Amino acid sequence: MIVVARTAQGRTYSELGGTGGWRDPVEMSIAITKAPGDIKLPPEWRDTYVPVLLDYDESDKSWSIVTTFYYCETWHALGRPILPYIEYRSVNGAPWQRVPLEERLIDRKANMLTGLSTDGEPSFVTVEQKERLQLRAGSKFQRILRRWGGEEGNGCSF
Repeated sequence: MIVVARTAQGRTYSELGGTGGWRDPVEMSIAITKAPGDIKLPPEWRDTYVPVLLDYDESDKSWSIVTTFYYCETWHALGRPILPYIEYRSVNGAPWQRVPLEERLIDRKANMLTGLSTDGEPSFVTVEQKERLQLRAGSKFQRILRRWGGEEGNGCSF
């Protein structure tokens, strides 16, 4: 079992005069607090993106976090990448480095809770609870997509 402590900070639509929900994520963090055996834990990860997948690769002792974003403005600021993901790696406990998205992670099912409530989350969310909550998430939050968009577009204007 892997146990993760995470935080999310930002402004909500209600703080901006609208209804509830996230509008401006300021910072998200992930700290892995428990892992099996003698796996070396990485440092805490912090950034503005939304973590969707956490992975450990035993062959090179590396952790990966695949992140995405909530808003098209972020996609534009990133240079409109073909796929809506940013990967970070930590090898053998070293600081997180941003790297190109690894092919081995594409098509993987997301394993991080992405639809965080602005009212707060329980202090401990089980795998079953997380999977139930993830059913409401958009496709880029449920799986690391091989193809984003198609003829109907990706939801962001080009």
